[in-house]
Amino acid sequence: MGSSFTEYRGSGFWSRDASLELWLYLLAQEARRLDSLPAWLRAAAEDWHLQATAGMGGCVSARLDEHIPTPERAAVVLLLAERVLAVLHERGEMVPAAWLNSLGLGGAGATFTQDLPTDVFTRVGETFIRLLRGEVTWDAATSPVL
Repeated sequence: MGSSFTEYRGSGFWSRDASLELWLYLLAQEARRLDSLPAWLRAAAEDWHLQATAGMGGCVSARLDEHIPTPERAAVVLLLAERVLAVLHERGEMVPAAWLNSLGLGGAGATFTQDLPTDVFTRVGETFIRLLRGEVTWDAATSPVL
């Protein structure tokens, strides 16, 4: 399983691709639920969905600097991210492999063979939120792999 670095404004974190793919998938899904979806967020959601489902293998990217270059956009994505984190917490202690496999994460042929602890995914979400808030100071050389 590959790992990818999520960067925003010079800081970031490493995470396993599967965890980041689920996070981006759910973030895109949450964005699409908005009644009035601005064009920039529509483009970001399309990109995040692609990143989650194309099988990027070690190159999964949220492209945060590209999609949210302003504090106003960051505030919108932060609200969406907090909603996604709440959704993940509501799933309980384990995320069923059957549900994960139904999403098409990781590209054609990728499968989850067992249920996974929810915290495998919420750690990425919590760190993503901290990154958007400017609370993460790691770079690619200093970040642990979540």
